[in-house]
Amino acid sequence: MSPEFFLIALVLAMIPGTGVLFAVSCGLSHGIRGAVWGAVAGALGVVPHIVAVGLGISAILHAGSTLFEIIRIAGAAYLVYLAFRTWQTARVSLPNTAKVPLGAGQVVIRGVLINLLNPKLTLFFLAFLPQFLTPDTPGFATEVAMMGGVLVAQTFCVFLVYGLGASWMRSRLLGNPGWLVRCNQGVAALFAGLGASILVGVSR
Repeated sequence: MSPEFFLIALVLAMIPGTGVLFAVSCGLSHGIRGAVWGAVAGALGVVPHIVAVGLGISAILHAGSTLFEIIRIAGAAYLVYLAFRTWQTARVSLPNTAKVPLGAGQVVIRGVLINLLNPKLTLFFLAFLPQFLTPDTPGFATEVAMMGGVLVAQTFCVFLVYGLGASWMRSRLLGNPGWLVRCNQGVAALFAGLGASILVGVSR
C-alpha cells in the first residue's frame, strides 16, 4: 500500500461532509460518549460502499441508473427527517434541563444510514480506489480489503476528532445553554440544506 494512498485518503476523510456533520452533532448533543458512537457509525457506514466497489456493484450506480436516483432521493429525504429530529430535540438534549439516555444503537443506525444513502461515496470510491489497485491479479480482493480497512480506520479517527472537538465546545457552552441550543439548531439547518440541495438537483 503506497504512502500516497494513505495520505490522500486521510485528507479526503477530513473534508467536511454529511458524516462529519453527524459526528459533530453527536458530540454536541451527547458529549464524549456520543462522539465515540458517532465515529463508530461513520466508520461502519463506509463499509458497504467499499464492498460495493469490490464487487463491481457500483458500476450500476455510475451508469446513472434509476437505482442511483432512488438512493439519492432516499438519502436526501433522510437528511431532511434528521434535520427535523435534531431541531425538535435541540432543547431536550440540554444537560441542565431534561437528560435523555443516549441510545448507542440508535446513534449508530442513524450514522450508518446517512452514509449508506449517500451514493456519492460509492462513486468516490469507484473513482479513487482504482488509482491504487492492480486488477485481474490473484491478490486483488486482499488489496481492496486492506485499503478498505485503512479507509474505515481513518474515517473513525477523523470523525472521533471532530466529535470530541464538538464535545469540548459543548462543555464550554454549559454555562450558556442558549448557545448550545443554537448550535444544535444550526446543525439541523445544515442537514436540511444538504437534503434540500440534493432534492433540487434531482428535480432539474
